[in-house]
Amino acid sequence: MRKVSAVSCAVVVATALGLAGCSAGPQANSGGGEDGDTVLTVSGFAGDPTAEPLIEAFEEENPGVTVEFTALPFPGILTQINTELVSGNASDVVAVFPGNGNPIAVHALAKGDYLADLSGSDWVGNYNDANKAVMGTDGEILMGANAFTIIPAIYNTQALEAVGATPPTTFSEVLALCDTAKSNGKVAYALAGVAGGNYPYVAYALYATLVHGANPDFVAEQASGDASFSDSEWTTVLSKYREMVDAGCFTADATGTSVDVAQGQVAKGEALGIVTVSPVITAIADAAPEGTTFQTAPFPATDDASETFLPVGLGAGYGVNAKSKNIDLAKKFVDFYMSDAGLKIAVELASIYPSAPVEGYTPPESLAGVAEQAQGDQTASFPDQTWPNAVVNQTYLDGLQAFIGGQTTAEDLLAQLDSAYNG
Repeated sequence: MRKVSAVSCAVVVATALGLAGCSAGPQANSGGGEDGDTVLTVSGFAGDPTAEPLIEAFEEENPGVTVEFTALPFPGILTQINTELVSGNASDVVAVFPGNGNPIAVHALAKGDYLADLSGSDWVGNYNDANKAVMGTDGEILMGANAFTIIPAIYNTQALEAVGATPPTTFSEVLALCDTAKSNGKVAYALAGVAGGNYPYVAYALYATLVHGANPDFVAEQASGDASFSDSEWTTVLSKYREMVDAGCFTADATGTSVDVAQGQVAKGEALGIVTVSPVITAIADAAPEGTTFQTAPFPATDDASETFLPVGLGAGYGVNAKSKNIDLAKKFVDFYMSDAGLKIAVELASIYPSAPVEGYTPPESLAGVAEQAQGDQTASFPDQTWPNAVVNQTYLDGLQAFIGGQTTAEDLLAQLDSAYNG
């Protein structure tokens, strides 16, 4: 059995529709690997700690199969995989997102029949109708996602203790924490405002309480034309975001700060916390000094702690290229990824909350602050998963950067989003 070939590729965005990169396509798949092995190609996220162990376990269960893994950084992966699927030279198995909102989300890819139907897989029965609705379309399941992604506030426990603070439970306490951090020469919340940064997730955390919590029917009303970004509590979301920016809650020069730098601030205790997706806890912890621990809490948007909703959604996963020349083997790989054995690899190596039951699973201590709520009713899905096209998400990402940097107003950003949504 050959070791997994992890191919690291620097992705350069040439235009919105074109990329230069390095990824094995299906035309290379039918040839033999080393010693005549069948080669299965997989394109996934750079830095995924579960990829190599998962692939090695799959190869062990399938003698004569070699998996070649192409590691693609975010956000370039979005356009890279989309471009390769459209051109017909994508890997057999590709990273995809649930719902809509970006170029490799399943609803967007379904329009071009780029993904194979996985409805016949046994693991599909673990998911309810709401999950299935964002895992495919028209009765087909087009992806498997092994984790629910949570957007909490992640805190460096030792950094909090050093300034005599605890995780805030109200928005007023959030602003007070910002003052405490500044008076101690620190920043309350690390913020990366460049592409691939965590800046969209602060708004998602506020949205969960202010929009969904206040009106659980908002998504349906917006889809039917009875609600809009401009005429909703999205105005309050951006108002609260602006209040935090003006209060100095975030990293200085956030719009020029990369995600690695922001996460490093939390790891080193230069920032008390960060609002971002739960899987990055592993990366932050890996960069932290020995003995550093982390904790999570729902991020409050009002001064009534009982009103706080927690954003929880299916995370990214894998789909099968419909043009793969190894389509049965590719489906077998996704089945293994979604199996109990595959899930156990994931929960052991990453701070994930599994999307299906795993025998003996106990949430990591870092997720203890949100694990119970994540299983309850006071949760909200990510808004981009229900946006009707990828243009809305790109408008949101670009416009929010400009909003944080003071180049546009909340009113203009929301009007742009309405235009993109209705376009």
